[in-house]
Amino acid sequence: MSVRIPLFKVHMPAGAAAALATTLASGYLAHGAKVEEFETKLAAYTGNPRVCALSEVSGALTMALFMAGVRPGDEVIVSPMVCLATSMPIANLFARPRWCDVDPATGMLDPARIADLVTPRTRAILVYHWSGDVADLEALQATARAHGLKLVEDASEAFGAECGGAKLGHHGSDFCIYSFSAVRQITAGEGAALLCASPENHEQARRLRRYGIDQASFRLASGDLNPDSDIAVPGFNFCMNNIAASIGLAQFPQVEDIVRRQRANGRYYDSALAGAAGLTLLRRREDAVSGYWTYSLRAERRADLLRKLQQNGIGCQRLHMRNDRYSCFADARRDGALPGVDLFDRENLSIPCGWWLSPEERERIVACIRAGW
Repeated sequence: MSVRIPLFKVHMPAGAAAALATTLASGYLAHGAKVEEFETKLAAYTGNPRVCALSEVSGALTMALFMAGVRPGDEVIVSPMVCLATSMPIANLFARPRWCDVDPATGMLDPARIADLVTPRTRAILVYHWSGDVADLEALQATARAHGLKLVEDASEAFGAECGGAKLGHHGSDFCIYSFSAVRQITAGEGAALLCASPENHEQARRLRRYGIDQASFRLASGDLNPDSDIAVPGFNFCMNNIAASIGLAQFPQVEDIVRRQRANGRYYDSALAGAAGLTLLRRREDAVSGYWTYSLRAERRADLLRKLQQNGIGCQRLHMRNDRYSCFADARRDGALPGVDLFDRENLSIPCGWWLSPEERERIVACIRAGW
């Protein structure tokens, strides 16, 4: 068998070990200066200065939904075709998903289906940018405004993606989340960032990530606790630490190269797989650029193609199971059929598209697919 081509791979530059060693030797391991430096770097990259670095993506989404006003018994409109890290925060806030159909041409929320799902308990729309592709943000934002709802973007898989020439998190949605877990485009080992549209939400997020504490007043100049510092809203413990931030910072010198390589691989597939029998390539917006975390597509007789690719040493899989199949969401609201979800769930799979992929490897993948299954 040929050398295996992985679907995912950890990006760890040579300088990460030295940076991490410096942080470990400093004795300052918890949330601190390295986290603030990471936030500054990410703000410059995305164009949004209102960045809050956090420990992991579910925490970021929990905070975003909480700030969107989601409380026990409320509803959040979301597709079942998402990562569990996306849907679980809804349940953790004792709210309910309101399952919405997807456009099977993209795998993402169909804006035309949302209006019929809005109820007096609806608080937010949660959109998942599938495998790095960009959802129809203009239509989603218009729908959210029309119904007085907050729009939360989960861009966990979409680092480097753009819409209208700007990075995600800079388009007017109320909140946008990035993930820096192990196999994302760049990693902090584990971590996330919450980008806010308003300064007020940004300040609230900075308090919520550490128990609701106002860091500016919590301690006196002497370092002692300030008895006059109040906690008005109870918060969480979702702070990123200096260890994770140090790993994340080491990634930034290679960011542009990572994004360039993944885009090149994705565009190669767009051309090389066009018209292949049994395949349906996903539709990507003309005003957007995918982050191409993986190259996601649809295949007839998917199980047969998965088996052939795996037997030929090519990493491939379904990214996510439809979440409405899990009994933990038994009380979620689903009004009628979800034909787009049914089709997309039946046919979607992902092939390698990462920065590590060589021209020869991607040609091998295309040849294997085009030979039929």
